[in-house]
Amino acid sequence: MKRYVRALGIDDAPFKPHTKGETFIIGCVVRAPNYLEGVLRRNIEIDGRDATEKIISMMEGRFGVQVKVIMMNGVTFGGFNVADLKRIYEETSVGVISVVRKRPDIAEIEAALKKHFSDWEERLALMKNLPSFEYNGLFVHNVGIGEEEAKSLIKKFTVRGKMPEPIRMAHIIASGILYGESRGKA
Repeated sequence: MKRYVRALGIDDAPFKPHTKGETFIIGCVVRAPNYLEGVLRRNIEIDGRDATEKIISMMEGRFGVQVKVIMMNGVTFGGFNVADLKRIYEETSVGVISVVRKRPDIAEIEAALKKHFSDWEERLALMKNLPSFEYNGLFVHNVGIGEEEAKSLIKKFTVRGKMPEPIRMAHIIASGILYGESRGKA
């Protein structure tokens, strides 16, 4: 693996739950371990079905050819706008790593989806049966990339704490755009 590998880190902007409309996702192109090379923004529907297409579109620009891994803060954006990790990998040929701080409670997620969405089964299917492992206090899904390489990339992009820099930067930028200053942690 190249020393200066580039990752596209993605996180969504904070939003009011159970509202209609749009929010946005931020993509940060980062050269390991923490050199920010570019920022991308795409609007997505809150609780919509367009996160997958918007993430794929981030890879179609000038940065796409440089990116060797896509890192995401979870698989849902703007509420339950679920990203299809397998489709992202299939259409971009770039491995996808999704990290969250704790293991998702699938039973709780299923109950929420059933309550709010007629297409709950489709959304839930995108979240289930993905390769996964735990590493450095994170719960990780990996698609198109092996577990050992995913661990190596997480380690390579983590400067402090647990969250890889591409995701942490996307979180800080999204929060800063929305509130005028960054808040919370990825």
